[in-house]
Amino acid sequence: MQIGTGSLLRIDPEFVKKWGMAADGGKGRIMIPRTYKPKRKFMQLAIAEAKRARDRGDYAIGAVITQLIGNREVVIASAGNRVKTSGSSIKHVELETLKYVSSGYGRYLPDFVLYSTHEPCAMCAGACVWSKIGAVVFGVCQEDITATAPTGDLESRHRVPRSRLRSIKVPLSSGPSLSF
Repeated sequence: MQIGTGSLLRIDPEFVKKWGMAADGGKGRIMIPRTYKPKRKFMQLAIAEAKRARDRGDYAIGAVITQLIGNREVVIASAGNRVKTSGSSIKHVELETLKYVSSGYGRYLPDFVLYSTHEPCAMCAGACVWSKIGAVVFGVCQEDITATAPTGDLESRHRVPRSRLRSIKVPLSSGPSLSF
């Protein structure tokens, strides 16, 4: 893992260390290249989904899943959180979008990128590992969520200094490897 210099988003080696790595499983699908640069427009789409979730009475969390196809990155799915409105504590937007994309593209997603407005929780991070997603990009880390939660102000939650925005690349290896 390397920390990007001067880019909007950076690889977060602590997240990788905490939640582990994923493997391609020999499926021959492309992996996210080391030179990959997350795109601001996809995070902005995730923020728009978070605002829609808030407007319908849910937690203001949004996610977008993109696929790298050659030199292009295309949106495959986007959604807002539905934990409150569904009445289910496990309807996290990251998990739901991963399930949706997996249903159409297969069990493993090494050529896909998950953009989330918030750092994935343990459950969603586990789903990222087991789906073998190529990369995870998130805006607000758990510490920032805790620091701004009492205000209830969506805009302040997403006004994070560029130096705090992060992405991780889930390295692909010959088999699952978890490190805690």
